[in-house]
Amino acid sequence: MEFLVEVNKKIYDISQLVTKVSFHDSLNDGCSKLEFSYINKELEITNGSVIRFKYKNANIFYGFVFKVSRSKGKEISVTAYDQLRYCKAKDTLVLDNDTVTTITNKMCNYFHLNKGTLSDTKYILPTSVQDNKTWLDIIYTAISDTMVNKKKWYALRDEFGCITLKELKELELNLILGDESLCYDYKYDKSIDDEFYNMIKLVNDNENTKQVEITVSKDDNSIATYGFLQYFETIDKNYNASQAKQLAETLLSLYNKEAETISIECLGDTRVRAGRKKIVENYLNNAKLCSIVTGTVTTEGIKVSEKLTLPDALIIGNLKTTISVGDKVRLLRNHGGQQFFILEVIQ
Repeated sequence: MEFLVEVNKKIYDISQLVTKVSFHDSLNDGCSKLEFSYINKELEITNGSVIRFKYKNANIFYGFVFKVSRSKGKEISVTAYDQLRYCKAKDTLVLDNDTVTTITNKMCNYFHLNKGTLSDTKYILPTSVQDNKTWLDIIYTAISDTMVNKKKWYALRDEFGCITLKELKELELNLILGDESLCYDYKYDKSIDDEFYNMIKLVNDNENTKQVEITVSKDDNSIATYGFLQYFETIDKNYNASQAKQLAETLLSLYNKEAETISIECLGDTRVRAGRKKIVENYLNNAKLCSIVTGTVTTEGIKVSEKLTLPDALIIGNLKTTISVGDKVRLLRNHGGQQFFILEVIQ
C-alpha cells in the first residue's frame, strides 16, 4: 500500500500511519470518496490537502481532503473526494448544438479540472436552458438522453486525477467471478417493481397546431403477463410526430424488461470500479445466465459431457482457429446457450 499526502506543498508518505481505509465509488452518481484514519505523529492533514492512494501498484484514488475529524485520542479520521466533488455547484447553462462530450469539456475548463479521455458521444442534445441545476445533474441527464436515443451508455468519472468520459463498452474487464474463482456468495433478484413499463405515453403541447398530441407505444403480450404498467412524460414541444414515436418505441425497449440484479460477495480486485463490465458465473440454471464450461476438442466438435458435443457452428472466438483434436478448452456459454466463446486452452 502506498499512501501519500501533500500538505502545504510538501509530500509525506503516511502508509505506515494509516489504520483504516474505505473507498466508495458509484456509476454516474457523484464523486468517489476515500475515508481513512491515521495515527497523528506531528503531521496535521488539513482540508484541501491532496491524497494519493495506491494498492498493489494499482492507482485507486487521487483527490482532496474535505473533512478532518479528531477526538482526544491520537487517531484522526479524514474524508476526501475526487475532482467531481467541485461539480456539485449549481449554474445555468444554455445547451445549443452540444453533446455530453462538449458539456463535459466546458465543465472541466470552468472548474480548471484535469482532463483525460473524453469519448465523442456524437448525439446532439436538444436545445434547452438548464436553469439552477448542478453541472453533474446536467451531464447525467444528457447521458440518459444519449442512451435513450443512441442506446450507448457512458460513464463520467475521475481516473486518478483525470476526468474521463467513456462508453461502458470501453470499460469491459476480462474478469470471471465464480464459486471457484473469487466469489463466495451472491444474491440474485428479478423484479418488475421499479423502472418497468410496458406502456409508454408521451404528451406534446404542439404550439403550431395548438393541440395536445399524445403518442403511445405498448406491448400487449407484456401487459397480459404483468399487468398495465404505464410510463408518462411531457416531451419537448419541438418533437414532431415521427420523433415522438421513435422516442416512445425506444423507451419501451429500455423499460419493458424485468430488472435483474445480482449482489456479489467476493475477494477484491483492484481493477474493478463502478461502470466496469464483468462476467459473473453462478449456478442460476433457472435464469440461464452465462456460465463457464470445459470440454475436449473432437472431430465432431467440442465434447463437454458424455451426452453433449457442441457443434462447430456454436463455437466462436479468436482461439477457434488454433485448437486441435485432443485439446482441452474452457468456454463461456452466453445467455441461453446460443454461442460458446473459447476463453483459453487448458494446459
